Amino acid sequence: MTKFVREKAKLRPGFKELIDYCHERDFRLVIVSNGLDFYIDIILADAGIRNIKVFAAQTKFSPEGIKVQYIGPDGNQANDGLKEIYTKLFLAEGYRLICLGNGVSDIYPARLAHHVFARDDLLSHCTKENIACTPFNDLNDVVEDLRLLTQSHSNA
Repeated sequence: MTKFVREKAKLRPGFKELIDYCHERDFRLVIVSNGLDFYIDIILADAGIRNIKVFAAQTKFSPEGIKVQYIGPDGNQANDGLKEIYTKLFLAEGYRLICLGNGVSDIYPARLAHHVFARDDLLSHCTKENIACTPFNDLNDVVEDLRLLTQSHSNA
């Protein structure tokens, strides 16, 4: 499986630039994914990225197969959506939430976010639900738009 991940999975262009920008601005950048932690960790490690917290399905490998569990911030199994739980947590902690997403699992965070960057299925859903969003092709687009957003907030 590790070989397959390394051959097939690629970081979206602009990811390292997004990390650098967030660190320069002292923005907290986390990954909340419905994916599996083992392959997200491989992708990040292979790219030399070690300073991002990942909240994803926890995997345990055994001779019987793979056990997958979504664990919430309280350490208990998350029966509700993982993204919903972490969205509520970050907002309760007072964070200004910016959502970057591409899929239907990103709809809940998008509904509550202060700003949304969307593509693919999430962009379609945002359009249908009249959720304000900024379309993006790659993460370089997001970095440029974040620069504009932070400039407009600092000028306000």
